[in-house]
Amino acid sequence: MAVTEVGHFMDRASADAAYSELMQSGFSPDDVSVVGRRDEAVPPRQPEQTVTTGGAATVGIIEGLLLGAVLMLIPGLGPVVAVGPVAAALSGIVTGGITGLVVGGIAGALIHSGVDEERARYFEQRLREGGTLITVRTDDVRGEEARRILERHGADVHAAGARG
Repeated sequence: MAVTEVGHFMDRASADAAYSELMQSGFSPDDVSVVGRRDEAVPPRQPEQTVTTGGAATVGIIEGLLLGAVLMLIPGLGPVVAVGPVAAALSGIVTGGITGLVVGGIAGALIHSGVDEERARYFEQRLREGGTLITVRTDDVRGEEARRILERHGADVHAAGARG
């Protein structure tokens, strides 16, 4: 059975670390989504945010991912950037391609991704307050591992994964 684990991070460094560990643990980038408000997810770079390695400037993992992400205007939330499966669901909701959902916006995209409505509404509210969401769509066996990784890096996971 498939599960979707969701974690909310208030700071980008923790989200970066969680995303990095998910990738190192073998989760597919095709199953991991990152969603953030445009003004917080990809802020103008300040000198102290740039890391130089071998003469090349780099940005944080999440910031780098979101630089090429889908930008959407979500009513009541404002500009949102997203990458991964949730971005596709958001795009469909924003353009009207997904029908039958009672809830729109971030909550609707999370519900479409397999998160129960109560948790989806909770995470939409958390995103309104700021920060970044990371979702991981996987099977039940790896769902617990994904949740532990998110929690280890300080994510608010609200409850165990949603069954889908």
